[in-house]
Amino acid sequence: MAIKEIINEKFSIFGRGYRNKEGKAVLATRPQQTQDIKWVYEYIKSERARWATETLRSMAEKATKEEMGDFKKLNFEVATFNGVFSYRNARSLVVRSPWLVADIDDLSSVEDAREVQQLLIADKHIETGLCFVSPKGRGVKWIVRVPEWLQGKDFKAQFEGLQHYVAFHHGITIDKSGSDVCRACFLPWDKDCFINHQYQ
Repeated sequence: MAIKEIINEKFSIFGRGYRNKEGKAVLATRPQQTQDIKWVYEYIKSERARWATETLRSMAEKATKEEMGDFKKLNFEVATFNGVFSYRNARSLVVRSPWLVADIDDLSSVEDAREVQQLLIADKHIETGLCFVSPKGRGVKWIVRVPEWLQGKDFKAQFEGLQHYVAFHHGITIDKSGSDVCRACFLPWDKDCFINHQYQ
C-alpha cells in the first residue's frame, strides 16, 4: 500500500472487544480516541490493566490458546501504533504515524522478556519511543520511530526493513503479523514500561 504522509505523532486507541451475535470474541472495530506515546505510557504504568494482565498470566498453565485469546480480546484495550484509523482495517487508514512495532513473542519467561527489552532500548541506531512486556509476559513490544533509511518507503517495506535489522543486529525474530498496518497491539500493565524521555 502507498505510504500516507506522516503529519503527526498520534495513532488510534480502541476499547475492549466484545462477543458478536455468534458468541465469538472479536476486537473492537471503531476507534475510541486518538492518542500519543505519552498517553500509552501513562496507561500502561497505571493500574488500569493490572487485573487483566495478572489474570491472563495466571491462566497460562491451564487455559487453551483460544481461551487466552478470547480473554485478551474482551479485557484489553488496543492501540494501532502505525496510524490513525476511522475503522480498524487497512483501507481505513487516515494518516500514518511515525511509529513501527517490533513484536517479539515466545520468550521463555518475564525475566527473558526484560533482558530483550533492555537489549532493544540500548540500540543506538533505532529511536525507541516505548518498550514494554506483553500481556502474557512472554514477549516484548518495541515501538520505534521509522528510521531515516526507511522513510519514504511504503509500510510493508518499512516493516520488512525493521525485521531484517533486528534479525541481523540482535538475532531476534519479529512476529510477521506486524506487517499488517492496522495490527492491534494489546495494552497491558507494566510498571517497568520504558519511554524515551523526549516524549515524556
